[in-house]
Amino acid sequence: MSNIEEFRLETRQWLETHCPASLRTPMSEREVVWGGRNATFPSDDAQRWLQAMGERGWTAPTWPRRYGGGGLTAEQNAVLQEELRRIKARPPLYSFGLWMFGPVLLEFGSEEQKQRFLPPIVRGETRWCQGYSEPGAGSDLASLATRCEDHGDHFLINGQKIWTSGAHYSDYGCVVVRTDPNVPKHKGLSYFFVDMKSPGIEITPIKQLTGESDFNEVYFTDVRIPDSQRLGEVGQGWQVSLTTLMNERAAIGAGSSGGSRSSSKGGTVYMQCGAR
Repeated sequence: MSNIEEFRLETRQWLETHCPASLRTPMSEREVVWGGRNATFPSDDAQRWLQAMGERGWTAPTWPRRYGGGGLTAEQNAVLQEELRRIKARPPLYSFGLWMFGPVLLEFGSEEQKQRFLPPIVRGETRWCQGYSEPGAGSDLASLATRCEDHGDHFLINGQKIWTSGAHYSDYGCVVVRTDPNVPKHKGLSYFFVDMKSPGIEITPIKQLTGESDFNEVYFTDVRIPDSQRLGEVGQGWQVSLTTLMNERAAIGAGSSGGSRSSSKGGTVYMQCGAR
């Protein structure tokens, strides 16, 4: 028996033991598990499934083990996806942290940042949102006006973001801000992680015609961000943000994942959570 055949057998046995029968059925939008500090679960089985997959690192199967991932090769991950589909297993976790921010952390983050932020993403302990759009910038990310002043060991952010999905539920947000107004607009941006419960952050849900509020306005008033929560160099925000968007598009276009999926009213779109 080859190594990959052994891995398939072990994987099949593990999934049969740990994936509850109740989670091998079609899933409604209300049963999605987004994780986070204040996570809610549609059932005890859903909570146990996330815990089992998170502890094994199979919510992010190809991320390095030292950051909480599964450490699988591409071939092993393909087998894992096949076995998950075979038993019709529900994704244990839907997470912007897995699809977008984890990969950009792996590429641009310091070792300290990776150790701090990646394992909780894998285990579903933190929920993330993305602060890009602004009222006056439209689709032109480089025209954003939210400003950020350097105060040595910390920065102060002032401004507004809009259409921020899930901000009212999120623990952290990734924001792109203007740190230098005196250089060409693409070069004056920087990228930060923000604790969404920080003093000075005000979140206002946007009411939709359906009565739901999936999107938000987010206001920043002298929000203090430690320098340790800057991703990439000051002025490198354009490059980091484009990489984040590339991860998003790659995830949406992928055919399978380690238990992740994009939010889609039309059905389930599975995503590949790969390391960069």
